[in-house]
Amino acid sequence: MALDLWGERVPRPKKRRKILPLTSQAPHSITGNDCKILGHTLREWDLAGCTICIDCSVNIFCPRCITKHPQDVNALPLLCERHSESMVIA
Repeated sequence: MALDLWGERVPRPKKRRKILPLTSQAPHSITGNDCKILGHTLREWDLAGCTICIDCSVNIFCPRCITKHPQDVNALPLLCERHSESMVIA
């Protein structure tokens, strides 16, 4: 340990580790165009009735919740879980 001007011990400064933010793993594709063949992998639906595909990052909206996507003119219409269940006849 080092000594200061008065002969007292000065503790060493602790080494700080660089904390690297974790990066999410890049999505992998089985067929090359999974969304067209297998369908989109959706995130959770937000309160406005919009979501994003995890694989291709396309914006998707529910046409029963809202008439058009609020930010993306080219967003795809797809029924959300609440409205697709009402289409099923028991």
